[in-house]
Amino acid sequence: MQHKYKLFTITPTVEATPDYAAGDVLFSPTEITDFFPNKNSSAQIVSLCIIDKQVVSTHDFTLYFTHSAASFGTVNATANAAIGVLEEIQTTIPIANGDWIAGGGAGSVDNANICTLTDPSVDGIGSVVSSYNWARSSFSTSIHIVGIAGETMNVASTSDLIIKIGVKY
Repeated sequence: MQHKYKLFTITPTVEATPDYAAGDVLFSPTEITDFFPNKNSSAQIVSLCIIDKQVVSTHDFTLYFTHSAASFGTVNATANAAIGVLEEIQTTIPIANGDWIAGGGAGSVDNANICTLTDPSVDGIGSVVSSYNWARSSFSTSIHIVGIAGETMNVASTSDLIIKIGVKY
């Protein structure tokens, strides 16, 4: 069987001020349209590349992939997702400070921090996500992604993060 691969790029809207605290919602659910080839299919996340255009520091946060656009709470405030929202989570991918090639450091691109995850034995890479919710009562070709800060974070611009998600069908 020959596999098909696809790369999706999103730039979620983050808040430039004030700083985020650990546990704060980093950005609202961001829809990735046409993520699934049809409304009754699955995909495997095989890679993740994040570009953080702010060079000052690396950031520790977690990405949540969900079936719906249900809220995890107010952006830049403590996440407080309801139980019904939690049931929509299909996988999480944690981003640790050690995952980054820091801008200005050896082997870096100077003007940004870059993080790429491809190892299926760690960090949620290899997770299978589906076009339907946990109860198989809702179907969509889209998936949603939400971020939650793992530490105090400062972002300089509302478009600081560029997230690229590699998928195998």
